[in-house]
Amino acid sequence: MSDTIAQSRLAFDSSVIILFLNGKLPAEFLLRFEQGIEGGKALISAVVRAEVLAWPQHTEASLVVATDLLDLFELVSVDVHVANEAGRIRRETGLKLPDALIAATALLQGAALVTANANDFRRVPGLTLIET
Repeated sequence: MSDTIAQSRLAFDSSVIILFLNGKLPAEFLLRFEQGIEGGKALISAVVRAEVLAWPQHTEASLVVATDLLDLFELVSVDVHVANEAGRIRRETGLKLPDALIAATALLQGAALVTANANDFRRVPGLTLIET
């Protein structure tokens, strides 16, 4: 990971958060995950929060853990700017709307997107990806 990426804001995709919650996030990304949260550089789209909380394999206990974890991130709402950018991204790349909203959030926040689903996001010009 380059020094520029290491010091930038990080937008996390739901795929990475679910890997973390299941203890399956690779060790080299675990430190980056924790540093992002502790350093105040970590953010998520409201879409990511909804996706993580909607994960069908949650138990009551895991839902509490997930909610507590999500509360540690800066939450970026879907406003008119994010919606407009997501519309453009979807129109130009065919990306699914939730992913377009996540990509738009990262772009507008000047954040690198940390994801385990890089194949879809590679279609978005200008989006910096950190692949797990």
